[in-house]
Amino acid sequence: MEIIISHQRTDFDGLASMVAAQKLHPQATMVFSGKLTNNVKKFTTLYKGRIPIKYAKEIDKSKVTKVIMVDTRVASRVGAFSKLVKSDGIDVLIYDHHLERQRNLENAEEIIEEVGATTTMLVSRLKKKGIEITSFEATLFALGIYEDTGCLVYKSTTVKDAQAVAYLLEKGANLEVVEEYIEYSLSRKQHQLFNKLLDSIHPIHIKGFEIDIFQSEIDEYVPDISLLAHKLNELHNSDALFVLVKYDSKVLIIGRSNNDSINVAEILKYYGGGGHTRAASANLKAEDDKDLLDYQEDLLCIVKERVNPAVLVKDIMSSPVRTITSDTTMGKADEIMLEEGYSGLIVADDDEIIGIISRNDIDKVRKHGLLHAPVKGYMSNGVVTINETASLKEVQDAIVENNVGRLPVLDSEGELVGIITRNDLLRIFYGRDDYLKNRQHLYGRSLVKVQEKRYDISDRLKLIDQQTLQLFKKAGALAEELEYNLYIVGGFVRDLLLGKANLDLDLVVEGDGIEFARRLNKELKGELDIYHEFGTAVLTLEDGMKLDVATTRVEYYSGIASLPEVELGCIQQDLFRRDFSINALAIQLNGHSFGQLVDYFNGREDLEQGVIRLLHNFSLYDDPTRIFRGLRFASRYGFKFEPRTKELIKQAVDLDVIEKLSNNRLFSKLQLGLQDKYPIKFINLLQEENILSYISPDIRWNEEKEKLATKVVDVLEWLKTLNLSFKFNEWVLYLMVLIWGMNHEQIKEFNQKFNLNKNLSYRLFFTLSFDSLSSRLKAAEDNSEIYYLLEGFAIEDLLLLLIKDFTLKDKVKLYLEELRWIDIKVSGEDIIDFGYKPGPFFQDALQAVKKAKLDGKIVNYQQEQRYLRDYIEKRGE
Repeated sequence: MEIIISHQRTDFDGLASMVAAQKLHPQATMVFSGKLTNNVKKFTTLYKGRIPIKYAKEIDKSKVTKVIMVDTRVASRVGAFSKLVKSDGIDVLIYDHHLERQRNLENAEEIIEEVGATTTMLVSRLKKKGIEITSFEATLFALGIYEDTGCLVYKSTTVKDAQAVAYLLEKGANLEVVEEYIEYSLSRKQHQLFNKLLDSIHPIHIKGFEIDIFQSEIDEYVPDISLLAHKLNELHNSDALFVLVKYDSKVLIIGRSNNDSINVAEILKYYGGGGHTRAASANLKAEDDKDLLDYQEDLLCIVKERVNPAVLVKDIMSSPVRTITSDTTMGKADEIMLEEGYSGLIVADDDEIIGIISRNDIDKVRKHGLLHAPVKGYMSNGVVTINETASLKEVQDAIVENNVGRLPVLDSEGELVGIITRNDLLRIFYGRDDYLKNRQHLYGRSLVKVQEKRYDISDRLKLIDQQTLQLFKKAGALAEELEYNLYIVGGFVRDLLLGKANLDLDLVVEGDGIEFARRLNKELKGELDIYHEFGTAVLTLEDGMKLDVATTRVEYYSGIASLPEVELGCIQQDLFRRDFSINALAIQLNGHSFGQLVDYFNGREDLEQGVIRLLHNFSLYDDPTRIFRGLRFASRYGFKFEPRTKELIKQAVDLDVIEKLSNNRLFSKLQLGLQDKYPIKFINLLQEENILSYISPDIRWNEEKEKLATKVVDVLEWLKTLNLSFKFNEWVLYLMVLIWGMNHEQIKEFNQKFNLNKNLSYRLFFTLSFDSLSSRLKAAEDNSEIYYLLEGFAIEDLLLLLIKDFTLKDKVKLYLEELRWIDIKVSGEDIIDFGYKPGPFFQDALQAVKKAKLDGKIVNYQQEQRYLRDYIEKRGE
């Protein structure tokens, strides 16, 4: 057993070095040697699923044969492993950057470099070896380097450290995370200025936004004032802040924004400054007749002019509002919610609001069989309302302070005019149609309106077999016991609504998916495979049925076509990470909500109207394979792309996102399309969207080829009439038609590009010999000619002959049904019995006998012997 360890009180350089070393030595297990620094402990607690590190007590030291030490070369610093690394028979490899420390492990192999952080050494080796790193790993490695180099400002910092950081940024290192965990220290002058700024705070409200102004005049320049602005922003929960500092003959203005409606770069552009939407600065030459208050007043005028008006409640509320009376039964309220897709209803008597009833309230009483009871006994009283002219900040405060999910909206006369929900607020805060908190940068702009709708489709579930239905109910009951929400998602739901069978069973759990899978497997007595990194598991039952179980999650992509990073999320977020609205549907399986279709993105309506709609505008950049999936749905179901989705596909193709796919992934998506129900439609769509050239620039798809492809089905139907059994892949026929017309070199390049197996390569090369074989087969008259022409070709080759020329069917049929089964009983032993010594003529003689038998000249063993003897005597052997 090999282990990787670092020093006690492990810091970020130690942790990052362990993870990097494990990528260089994948057979080794990472182990903490002792306690961790507070920040590292906080980090590993949050990301424990991403960093598989054991503790010393979990390791049987007697089984350890090699220790890899990182960020230390001193035995006493590795805690529980101090004695082990000194033991005889233990190989020790050290990676460290502390040159000043004396060597105390004489037999250890040391790799010591004069750099600012051990992580730098290891990142350089990963880069040199071409070992890929994820954006999460890049972020952790950057943390290690920044921590030990003081963000690249300590004297120990080297060029290699800076180069390593640059490489990590290319690999997607997230500096926001780095900033969160790096502890900055202020100089004396910075600390003095920071206190002055704190004392100068001037909060103001502009168009519904809270903005803080800080200002101070100093005698001389203080470095890193932007760092002070960052700390002020952390301390004050305002929508935006501006810091004004006057020194010498200059005025520095720094802006920070926490709200998409306030673009500080646009505001400071007035002064010739620049930056980003949420962080910008400007440097001005101070005017003699203006003091800081004058600059502050000027700035406020610009802010008022350039900040977009805040959205008011009346702009986004839902109206008119459906209300029910207090005597309405819980069951009736449930029906209304399901029919209308609501998650709550306002209760009003005589036009006076007296309460709110939510879906959660109904679910609670359902368990006790009280749906016949009136809502007045279970509704929430003391309703919190909001005025239609209120700002969204006021809505947010009301929702948070009162812990409610919806607010009735009143006009100036106190009349009910609408309702606003938590989801409405999230949509606006995160990009009008984006609801995922702090996830605009992950998904881009939403292409769907987000509103939770629920429909009772439990009757549809009766269409599936009883065994699967009982499995769902058992899983739902377990979820109820564990207080998890359980859903089935994906293709099963889509095809169920289309009235089609699909036993691709994907379960998602709002809770611990792996724990749920373990418990379910215990009940069902199947086999369980667990994938901790993604929070997923696969449960295989005795009858071969498979259940994929996952924890609801959010995915984000560090680059085009990269593998996703995964974080925990809710069902709404889990569905939003998917490709199309028709695939973002879920059916809840919990006992109290069994059979409820959950639809946040209008997927049911798109399904009914035959529309394929992307969920967000970065979808195809996150995963270009979604283009192929969309084309498959379009060909399979006859669906159409909604205009914006079609436009995004064209844009993605024009920007060459498909080139980002590996050749293996590209070919697998082509194969799936050719295996689908209507492969010709799929190929036509590839042609229409200009995608075929990415598969091969030598492919030509035209009317002639399409006509050939349409004959595949006819030839396959003909094959069934022979009552013969063949094992082959039908999609290969479409691939052979697709590449037909390529020359030898082009087919060779195609095979090499996609690393095709030998059998598939042979099939494609057969297209080169087709014309010659076809003409010779047409001219063949004797059975033996037919046999020797077709012998050795695969069934796909013979079917391609018929696709091109169906008039050859009788000869191919004769070969398949009769000729290929004919064999002779005589052998070389018979020739030896005739008194001849073995020689080359044996093969010729036996072939002559088989040719005669194929042509019907001989039929039994005696005739074979006679014919064999005569043939040899005539040859004079």
